[in-house]
Amino acid sequence: MGGVAAPEPFESPTTEADRFVAMEGIRVLTFDDDAIVFNPISWDAHLLNAAAAVVLEFLGRPRAIRDIERLLSETLLEEQRAAASNHACRLLQEFEQLGLVQRVKEPSLAGC
Repeated sequence: MGGVAAPEPFESPTTEADRFVAMEGIRVLTFDDDAIVFNPISWDAHLLNAAAAVVLEFLGRPRAIRDIERLLSETLLEEQRAAASNHACRLLQEFEQLGLVQRVKEPSLAGC
């Protein structure tokens, strides 16, 4: 029976060893409270709200999810701050799906 394959599930972005970094070549153009991000690899453009644009620019180097949660808790409105962790997870999953960020593993220092 033919059909469309279900999308593969994403890993949980909450793993402590995971770091996230913006894909090389991503361009962000900011306009008032919104931003347009251009991915030169896929030639896709996406409209981001101000908080998402701040996070994407923050990911210019590898960052842990707790760093992103902290940034969002400082950026979001008072009533949204308690949900910063959920916002960070959802945003990273969306960025991964759009090909705007990649997950990088840092080597373990357990044997030191």
